[in-house]
Amino acid sequence: MSLFQTSLVSGLFLTVLGVFLILPKASIRTFIIDFPRSKKLSVLFIGLATAWFLWKHVVFLSEADFGDYKLLIGGIALATALLSFYFTPDFLAVRGFAMILLLWSREVLDTAFLNTSYSRLVLVSTIYLLIIAALYFGAWPYKMRDCIGWFYKEAFRMKSVGMILSVLGLLITFLSFTY
Repeated sequence: MSLFQTSLVSGLFLTVLGVFLILPKASIRTFIIDFPRSKKLSVLFIGLATAWFLWKHVVFLSEADFGDYKLLIGGIALATALLSFYFTPDFLAVRGFAMILLLWSREVLDTAFLNTSYSRLVLVSTIYLLIIAALYFGAWPYKMRDCIGWFYKEAFRMKSVGMILSVLGLLITFLSFTY
């Protein structure tokens, strides 16, 4: 992928996420509140993150990069994904989403590396903030539930976060056309 593509996808994702947070629909609110413990999203996110990791980081390992151990590394990754549903079933949707954010961050930072455009720094700074959030919520996923509860205590809090994400997403989308 190119910097334009990763920037455009990141910007559109943040914009759509922000719009969903702004909308006052009860179904969206219920979906967001139920997100941390959702079994369906757990399967989706953990499965997607495991497949992404195996495809992008294990299948094409060269001999110099532990390529002789592809099968072992892949088996450990699959076993970890499957056994997590048995040993740590709570908040797997949050952990899976954090894994996807970290994998996406790697893609974005790889495309932005050594690019001379200064406008990429908005995207890179945002990605580093997302990495910090993914590491924090991945380590303490119950904090996501508490955070969502706190935001929904006052209507303006979630709308403010939605506005910030929407504006940031639109800015990144606009800047993606300047590279």
